[in-house]
Amino acid sequence: MQIRRVPLGVLSSLIVAICLLASSCQQRETVTFTAAERKAADSLVRTARGIDSLTHLQARLQRKGDLLGSVVALRVLGDAQRNESAFDEALTTHSEGLKQAEAIQDTLEWVQALNNVGTDYRRMGILDIAQEYHYQAWSLCKVTTDTSFVAIKNQAKSLNGLGNIYLTLGNYERADSALRKALVVEQRLGSMVGVAINYANLGSIFEHRGEIDSAWVYYRYSMEANQKAGSTLGIALCHSYFGSLYEQAQQYDEAAREYEAGYQLMQDSKDEWHKLNLLVALASVHSATRDDAQMLQYLGLARETADKIQNKEHLADIYTLYYKYYKRHGDWQAALTYYEQATEMKQSILDMDKFNRMQNTSLNIERNIQNRKMNKAKITLEHERAERRIENVTFAVIALLLLGFFSFYLYIQRIQRRNHKELKKMFSMRENFFTNITHEFRTPLTIILGLSHDLQQDASEQIRERAESIERQGQGLLTLINQLLDISKVKSSVGDPRTCRGNVTAHIAMIVDSYRDYASSREIELTYQPQDQVEMNFVPDYVNKVFNNLLSNAFKFTPPHGKISITLWRADDSVYIDLSDTGHGMDPETVEHAFDPFYQAESESKHIGTGIGLALVKQIVQVSKGQITIESKVGEGTTFHIVVPIINDETVPQQIPSAATNTPVLPQLEADLQDSECEEDEPCRLLVVEDNHDIAHYIGSQFEDHYSVFYATDGEEGFKRAVELVPDIIISDLMMPGVNGLELCRQIRSNEIVNHIPIIIVTAKVSEEERIKGIEAGADAYLTKPFNTTELRMMVERLLDSRKTLRQKFAQIVIKGQEPDEPETNKLEEADITFLTKLSALVDQQISQNKTPNVEEIAATFYMSSRQLYRKLKALTGYAPSAYILRLKIRKACELMDADAEMSLTDVAIQSGFDTYSNFSRSFKSVCDISPSKYRDQKNILTAQD
Repeated sequence: MQIRRVPLGVLSSLIVAICLLASSCQQRETVTFTAAERKAADSLVRTARGIDSLTHLQARLQRKGDLLGSVVALRVLGDAQRNESAFDEALTTHSEGLKQAEAIQDTLEWVQALNNVGTDYRRMGILDIAQEYHYQAWSLCKVTTDTSFVAIKNQAKSLNGLGNIYLTLGNYERADSALRKALVVEQRLGSMVGVAINYANLGSIFEHRGEIDSAWVYYRYSMEANQKAGSTLGIALCHSYFGSLYEQAQQYDEAAREYEAGYQLMQDSKDEWHKLNLLVALASVHSATRDDAQMLQYLGLARETADKIQNKEHLADIYTLYYKYYKRHGDWQAALTYYEQATEMKQSILDMDKFNRMQNTSLNIERNIQNRKMNKAKITLEHERAERRIENVTFAVIALLLLGFFSFYLYIQRIQRRNHKELKKMFSMRENFFTNITHEFRTPLTIILGLSHDLQQDASEQIRERAESIERQGQGLLTLINQLLDISKVKSSVGDPRTCRGNVTAHIAMIVDSYRDYASSREIELTYQPQDQVEMNFVPDYVNKVFNNLLSNAFKFTPPHGKISITLWRADDSVYIDLSDTGHGMDPETVEHAFDPFYQAESESKHIGTGIGLALVKQIVQVSKGQITIESKVGEGTTFHIVVPIINDETVPQQIPSAATNTPVLPQLEADLQDSECEEDEPCRLLVVEDNHDIAHYIGSQFEDHYSVFYATDGEEGFKRAVELVPDIIISDLMMPGVNGLELCRQIRSNEIVNHIPIIIVTAKVSEEERIKGIEAGADAYLTKPFNTTELRMMVERLLDSRKTLRQKFAQIVIKGQEPDEPETNKLEEADITFLTKLSALVDQQISQNKTPNVEEIAATFYMSSRQLYRKLKALTGYAPSAYILRLKIRKACELMDADAEMSLTDVAIQSGFDTYSNFSRSFKSVCDISPSKYRDQKNILTAQD
């Protein structure tokens, strides 16, 4: 009787289904409010005038337990704070409102709070977080069944917020889609203000695309809707939009007239953010018409407003206009000062980490969409199953049947496991026999080889020649024994063949590279011409043995000035490899028996000496489900044709397991790669210096998922790229045209910009002498071709972890002013400590001269660009230059307060390099989590106790 195997997953699903039959749904209880209650809460809150009144009212409502009133008060209070450009306070208020609305599960207020928090972050320029909040609001709107005006309005606000973010990021297609959906909702509600806002945003999209006529149409639609709604802010903004279009057309008088009209409408408004847009626009258009008096008037007002609300984007534009003005008037010193301030402000705005988080947030949103759909489907399924009840008797019968079937299944599995265990034991006995007998042979061979090597030292010529002959024969016997063991392992179907999935084309290229020096010494031309890059499952050890045997035979029978060529191509679902030589060739009889173990050709003149090497090759190819054939003619050479099917199993890991152990690759490796310290800020930069294109991109492919990979084709280009990019780690070949890998190491270690970068040397040379040379040149690690990709990846990770540890120690030593213990000092790089010490001294010098520390000036002192200084300092301390300088200034402030308890905090701020005490206090608290005054009080208490 044949027994069918039932998958364990099916049984588990059946058991879960039966358990769900007895379960029931549990719904979460939520607090709901009537329309009358909401209207009463709104009316009560609207009676409060001003931020102080709203603050007191909210606190009173919360103490009374009026949950809805408290949430509404927080919403209105946050709106008032935002309208006065107090974005930090608005964000805090709206976040508390979100917390309370979520706690009472009030969907209307919940969505409004999400949109308000998103708008606060948009005004602050933190678009990635703003995008997430608007998206959550929109998702919540889609699942609600509420059709009230407020609920529909919330959906329009969510779409409008997302559209504004996409517009800012330049994703005009998605912005257009979101804004048009929002426009439809606003039109359905009859909200002229909402209609005006969306028409204006759509006009902005056309303006960015250069479709000016369409932009005019939509901006005029917006003006018409704002006039119907009587919105002063909307009308003022439309004037600014008209002015922008006139300015682009160089119609500056009309542009100035529109901007002035908008500004007059906004003069009495507390909305500093929108007012600032118009001031900068007016300054810009008067700058274009060379009306310096008007430009300086508006520019002064704009700068005062921008400083007040700490708006970096507008400050950058303001500094740029000042720079253009002073440059036009020949005041080069003032022009340079404003140019540097504008550049520094723009660099602080262009934060790559923020951009990466924006993109990651977009991806997370898409994933969340799919996850929510799946979760919704699962919940629906569970509810349907829970609602279907069956009789207790039916449940008992099914349970008994399943229990019996499951027991029978376990019994069959146990029998199969026992049979498999016995089979594995039998093969293991055979493997142990071959292994043990091989080791028995190796023991005397080790003594023979050792003694023959010793005899060659300080011996006569005759004895040395005989000892060399003994050593050669012993090595040949050892090779034969190893091949016998390999054949036994290949024949066995039991065990782990250590299969990997990767680029077999590049792997073969590394094997061929390891023979190039030998080919050159024999004056034999060795070529490898792959026509395709093939990704497939393969066993690295098998590939190594096949090509090492075939290449060894080819070199053995090819005379000087001959040629050995390897070609590789892909056809259908197979990879084809031809290995040809121009050696002596074989007669038909030898070709027929070439793959027979221990076959020897009868004629010694034919130079044929096949043992078991080719037999091992054939065994490996057959195990790989491929074919190998020989084409040979005496006097013309030999060609081996190999055909192997391409198998791509996604379950096979891409990492190549270590050949030195049977332990599988730990899953933690992938987690280590993803949690590398570079991921905390931006992707690590990895520079690959390799003259072989295929090998270079094979190395790069191992790190593309988690690193930014750059390439150079020789040592000279590699050094230039290293100085330009300041990468986090370098992987270099040793033998390259022009400047080789050793010289590249020396150049990098002697350059102050890049001397901190870890270097890994990858080469086909495996001698100890070459390793020592690499280490002396400054290499941190040495790896031989064909290398193990897991070892390479792990080596990169460990070097980066080591740099992270050093980075933390540097930050402790230099920023905190602490001296390390002697063992720690030995671990740190002296050149790096010297660099950071010089940097600290330079900052102190600038502060003592009442200068504001300037990143570009500091970089120029070290003969670096600002970007190079950023990469260098980030790698050594984990801080950007501006953040690092700030911490040095805070350290100096602490030293001054510790040294003189009577010095005023204002004097401490000025002597520490801060322009105002408020700036000093805010910076000190952000770094030390305590105000300067509390820091001094704690110091005084400790001093008094001592």
